[in-house]
Amino acid sequence: MKRPMSQKLPPEGLALIFADGAAPNPAATSADDRRPIAFKSEAPFVRLTDARRTALKHLSHTMLGTVRTALREADWLTHDRVTAFTRIFLVLLIGCIAISPWAIPGMEIGRDFAAFWTAARLALEGRAADAYGEPGRAAIAALFGQKNYAPFFYPPTALLFWLPFAFVPFVTAAILWIISTGAAYAAAIRALLKGESIVPTLAFPAVWVCALFGQNSLFSTALFGGSAVALDRYPLLAGALIGCLTYKPQIAILAPLALIVTRRWRALAAAIATTLMLVMAATVLFGVDAWLGFIRALPEASAWNLGGAPGFEKFASVYAAIRLLGGPGGLAWLVQLTAAAIAIAILIVTLRMRPGGAAEIAILVAVTGLCVPSLGNYEMTILAVPGAWLVAQALTQGWLPYERAAIAALFLVPFAMVPASANGVPLGPIAVAALIILVARRIRHFPRS
Repeated sequence: MKRPMSQKLPPEGLALIFADGAAPNPAATSADDRRPIAFKSEAPFVRLTDARRTALKHLSHTMLGTVRTALREADWLTHDRVTAFTRIFLVLLIGCIAISPWAIPGMEIGRDFAAFWTAARLALEGRAADAYGEPGRAAIAALFGQKNYAPFFYPPTALLFWLPFAFVPFVTAAILWIISTGAAYAAAIRALLKGESIVPTLAFPAVWVCALFGQNSLFSTALFGGSAVALDRYPLLAGALIGCLTYKPQIAILAPLALIVTRRWRALAAAIATTLMLVMAATVLFGVDAWLGFIRALPEASAWNLGGAPGFEKFASVYAAIRLLGGPGGLAWLVQLTAAAIAIAILIVTLRMRPGGAAEIAILVAVTGLCVPSLGNYEMTILAVPGAWLVAQALTQGWLPYERAAIAALFLVPFAMVPASANGVPLGPIAVAALIILVARRIRHFPRS
């Protein structure tokens, strides 16, 4: 027979019903102590919640500690693993370059070298001034078709380095240019690494972006790397190599400051003498008109790069990051100049410690990377110099906290920066700033390399 709804259960019955921990109606009270029925059953429930909370907190702390340790020490980044990964990565990069003409029909391999080669051809014909105008663009269009090409804006001294390649057809010249500058790059980086494997630096993505377009950053890196190796023992040679860097003035602009702060007077004299000899040779061979054409091309070249014609996502500068995020040009310049001023201050303070030739060039190159407002992803190749120096020092002196993981992450930035920037995450300037910090920190911990 069913119990009438109005009939109440005794307190003992309610206690049994809620013995599993479920809370009864707060309004219901026992007849004796007027406390909520099944009050005793709540205590185990509270203790269970606290235990779970403590366990979860302990687990999260343990996981964070594990991740922090993995990043701090990065013992998992062993020499064998790094070498194996970069070998595989190198093969994949070579394969991508090899199939790119078929996979990407519109890809113009060696397009940037075409500007160097055609300018040298015009100079060989006695028409160096035409390289800076429409005849130069027409010569490039003859190779790749009628499109909108950037003006040739390198000084006439640069033509001296490309003139030998003008004696052979374009395809042959491009192959010779990439092989010769690549070999010089490998030799300089190997010397910085003091005999360690150069496979990781050969697999550096910026190297392959540079090679794909026939750019000149392999050559620039070889000059920087050579000067880093030679500065202590052969200052005149190092100065001459730095003087050759004036073929691309924006990446050599801080070199005189670095040599003055470190009182490298012989190297500074050699750099100035080399620059003057290149200027005189270019003037004699190509005439004053070539210099006038170069000066006339500068405003258009500036508007091309700083206006974002190549795409701001391809630049690794603070200026490009602000423009990419929608900031106006004025704000972009303000932030760029502020970042450059801070970087130069770090450069001066670090160089005053006189850490040694290789370290001085390493911090110089890293700071230069942050000061150039139009630093392209292919130009990040020069960052292989401070990267190689960091690795060489770490293998000798030991790794600093987070250094190994940071270098591994920076290695992949040239590969990831374009898609990341296209989605509003400017990795380039963040990576360059991080590299400056890594180099300056190591110099501070080990003042003399």
